Amino acid sequence: MTYMLDTDMVSLVVRRNPSVIQNLIKHEEDEICISAITYAEIYYGLVKKGSDRLFSEVTEILGKISIIDFDNTQSELYGKIRAEQEKTGMILGSMDMFIAAAAMSQDAILVSHNTRHFSRVKGLKIEDWSIKS
Repeated sequence: MTYMLDTDMVSLVVRRNPSVIQNLIKHEEDEICISAITYAEIYYGLVKKGSDRLFSEVTEILGKISIIDFDNTQSELYGKIRAEQEKTGMILGSMDMFIAAAAMSQDAILVSHNTRHFSRVKGLKIEDWSIKS
């Protein structure tokens, strides 16, 4: 199984959240990935923060995680997700729709603390590793 970490989960890994770390070590490195969109959000946060220590720490963590490039399949899934969201009137932010599309394109489980938020995307598999099991 493939697990795609949302931005909030990467942040919790950096903060060494015990529940997230416990769940993370249950899986092989090749089962864990992030989307290029998540990488962009993380990189933006690092630049904005301006901490060399944090940049180094996050870069080390991300060096062990596959980053899935955004492609045409994800673009098409994004279009479908956005059209569905607009019909319901409950639209996620664009970045979150892109992340959902990335997870779905990989048949991955999206690991996020925002399960209620992402549960509005039909067919998206979601887990929250920040909650003790």
